[in-house]
Amino acid sequence: MTAATFTRSWPSVSAWGAGLIVAALGAGAIVRPGSEAVTVVLGAGAVVLGLAALAWGGAVLAAGRVLVPRAALGGSLTALVLTAALVFADPAHTSILGAAAASVLFVVVGGTAAGHLRRARRDGGVVDRTAQPMSVIGLLVAAAVIAVVVTPALGATQNAVLLRDDGTVPVITHEGH
Repeated sequence: MTAATFTRSWPSVSAWGAGLIVAALGAGAIVRPGSEAVTVVLGAGAVVLGLAALAWGGAVLAAGRVLVPRAALGGSLTALVLTAALVFADPAHTSILGAAAASVLFVVVGGTAAGHLRRARRDGGVVDRTAQPMSVIGLLVAAAVIAVVVTPALGATQNAVLLRDDGTVPVITHEGH
């Protein structure tokens, strides 16, 4: 097993993690009571980009190769800007941990897409359309790392949305459910 085989699934799994976080940040911006129009619009864009990242990650894993690298690079850059805009538009109710985790994961996706584009340009515009071997162990390691990063980021995202003006987060009970 080579290092490339071991890490080949990581961009798709990173896209899943980033997509989940950005979709959660966007959903929080949309549904939070008192959200202004600008945060609702930014939130809607974040949800769309998050869902697109989830779809791209699944398609890449199924195909076994990087698909639409220009769109992936553009989407990653757009998601980075949109995430930063959400933080600046509503810093009290946007999770910094969530935004940072999503940004790191989108850098992985964007870097992979940029590397793929660079290799295609170097090879005279020829894009490799064959599936590349991936390691199951590499996929499991990637999934574990993403779970360790994404789970706390999603929790922090929920806490940021629920944050009260006095700085406390309400305890939500599920009695009777």
